[in-house]
Amino acid sequence: MWTSRCAYLEHGQNILNTRPFNISVILPLISLLFVLCLPPFSVSAETIVVKIVLNQEPKDEFFVVMSDGDFLVRLEDIKSIGIAEPEGRIIEISGEEYISLESMKDVTFFFDEKNLSLQIALPPGLLPKKAIDLLPERRSKVYYPSDDSAFLNYRLNYYSVGDYNQYDLTNQVGVRFKKYYLFLSDSSYTMTDTEDRFTRLMTNITYDDRKVLKRTVYGDFLASSGELGSSVNMGGFSYSKAYQLDPYYVKYPMMNISGLVPLPSEIEIYIDGMLARKEKLSPGQFELNNIYSYRGAGAATIVIKDAFGRTETISYPFYFTDILLKKGLHEYSYNIGLLREDFGVESNAYGDFAFSAFHRHGFTDSLTLGVRSEATNGLYNLGPEGSYRIRNAGTISMSLAGSAGEKTGIAGSLSYIYQEKRLNAGMFTKWYSEEYANIGTLSLTERVRSEVGAVVGYGRKDFGSASLEYATTKKYDGLDRKVITATYSKSLSNKLTVFMNLRNIREEKDVNEVFVGLNYYIWDNASLSASHRSTESEDIDMLQMQKNTPLGEGIGYLVSAERSDSDSGSDTSLQAAMQYNTRNAVYEGEFRSGDGEEGSYRLSASGALVYLNNVFGIIRPINDSFGLVQTGSLEGVRVYQNNQEIGSTDSAGKIFIPNLGSYYENQVSISDKDIPMDYTMPEVIKYVSPPLRSGSYINFDVTRYQAVTGRILLKTDEKIKPVEFYEVRMVVGDKEVAFPTGKEGEFYLENLKPGEYGAAFDYADKTCSIVIKVPMSDETIIDIGGIVCEIIR
Repeated sequence: MWTSRCAYLEHGQNILNTRPFNISVILPLISLLFVLCLPPFSVSAETIVVKIVLNQEPKDEFFVVMSDGDFLVRLEDIKSIGIAEPEGRIIEISGEEYISLESMKDVTFFFDEKNLSLQIALPPGLLPKKAIDLLPERRSKVYYPSDDSAFLNYRLNYYSVGDYNQYDLTNQVGVRFKKYYLFLSDSSYTMTDTEDRFTRLMTNITYDDRKVLKRTVYGDFLASSGELGSSVNMGGFSYSKAYQLDPYYVKYPMMNISGLVPLPSEIEIYIDGMLARKEKLSPGQFELNNIYSYRGAGAATIVIKDAFGRTETISYPFYFTDILLKKGLHEYSYNIGLLREDFGVESNAYGDFAFSAFHRHGFTDSLTLGVRSEATNGLYNLGPEGSYRIRNAGTISMSLAGSAGEKTGIAGSLSYIYQEKRLNAGMFTKWYSEEYANIGTLSLTERVRSEVGAVVGYGRKDFGSASLEYATTKKYDGLDRKVITATYSKSLSNKLTVFMNLRNIREEKDVNEVFVGLNYYIWDNASLSASHRSTESEDIDMLQMQKNTPLGEGIGYLVSAERSDSDSGSDTSLQAAMQYNTRNAVYEGEFRSGDGEEGSYRLSASGALVYLNNVFGIIRPINDSFGLVQTGSLEGVRVYQNNQEIGSTDSAGKIFIPNLGSYYENQVSISDKDIPMDYTMPEVIKYVSPPLRSGSYINFDVTRYQAVTGRILLKTDEKIKPVEFYEVRMVVGDKEVAFPTGKEGEFYLENLKPGEYGAAFDYADKTCSIVIKVPMSDETIIDIGGIVCEIIR
């Protein structure tokens, strides 16, 4: 550093002071040392304030040192404008590090003396990279409840036709406890004129860890080992990677795009022609991360407009599929236990020991490989599987499996899928040796030899949607089957849709089937449909009107009439069904009647008994999770779920929501128009993401606006005087709050619930304690009068 050279000048001065010298020798030496003591720029160096402009993007104003065409900028400042790792000659001035612009590689600069601006230009690759994530931003304020809760679903059903009568009772018990654990058990009871039977169905305890997306089940569960395997009902232990615990997590590969802009620019990102994001970019590198689509093949188009209005458009083709796993991700399920036997008939019939598992891993964004296996008494089945994305041309999947036991067999499968905005196509083939077996096929008598299928579909708004499908199954024993199906549908208007289906089935005989239908939306949630189905032996015409049951309280119904003409004669049948959702239950009724047949009818009532936050309730059946909304003690406040009205709060300010979606961010809101003017509420919308089959307490904290006023007085020497302009500390719940007193000791507090509150203030190096008593009152402002402090400690 140049400042260190001054040490030589100081050393020269010491020589002059301590030793005899020859002036003719020493003077040139002193001159040389003085020159060395100067900084490595001209003595004409000047410190000025300039506005720095980097690659045409204005930055802030900075102090710089100007000297003979070079500029020295503080190292800290050069980093602050976006040059993260500057390289060049570093000079220390007054203890601070400066960098010479002239010494920086690939950097050009120009000083605009008139505007006092320093224009710096350098390659965009030297500037920092800006990363833009295209995944939707997670809501910052989502409520993740962990309340203990319980429910009992029930359904009573009565069915009658002629002299036959049947009564059914089904129920399900669910208990959520200790935040992570869920106990579930369901059963059914059936009684007829000749028998009655009780059957336990599924019973288990589930532990979900949402942080790592893993699920553990103890008890009964369904297990699948994947392609060429089987799905079995087991009782035992299951451990799985469960991405469904976060429905907003994208597990399949996405696309990243990087580039650079030399000037300030605006970038527009289009996915399949739809604007996905618009961003402003500083000069430098950029990276677009997590570009995704649900349409298979498509294109991401990047439009870049720089500061001079020049536009550049770049298109990147892509192919997205949920068959693959993102690089580095694992997906698996390991299951062990005993096979359920006669499920739905016997309650506790467990058979042979069994094992079922699969494990998949994303080795790259284009290749996912895995292995699957299952085993039971006398049978072992194992094989690899994999899926590969063929660039932008679709995905191919392959599986192989071998089984061993009493006999040995092999099987294989190959499939291909291609999807895009308008076109989709796919094919698959499976083949099995005669001795191949998995757990699900052990009891089959007719074994499949091979399966082949193919489908192609095309859709466009002005054309409609059309598809052609082919499927054939060949067996070692039994009849082969071949089916060819052509379908077409089109929306003729916003309310009218037409659909057609042509099918040829070849099995024992050749059958052709034609189906034509119209659907007309009369009004919201109500539709009228008509259809005609024809085969060689029968023609069927149907007319149907349907109104969907609302999410909350209300009525839905279905009325249909059907007429069939066949070689054996004609027949007309009628059907009428209704569902009525009340606050506490669901009631259903159905009636069917036909020519020459006795009429049948079915009646049912279903609901749930629930417990949550020390509140018991009777509500509609719970199919997933449920919630309890609290709006203080206000009655008649309308409550909405995802903008659909659920009902209104009762006299205690409560209402149950029976159908929250577990793990999703359910929007629950209240109508602020139903809140009186003298009440306050911090929010009217909450986003609630409950665990599986659980209850969530949703408190909107609606409180009546009520003020408390009074005076604080102090008794000293038999005199009482006001405590003016003091700070008083008061405990409210588990928090300490402070409030000031004013003239004459007056104070003002808001929204204190009735009760007694301890308070204190410091007076003359002592503490005075008082009790503020808030009475029950309907008044908006409660005056509690004077509070006298008599004890000072």
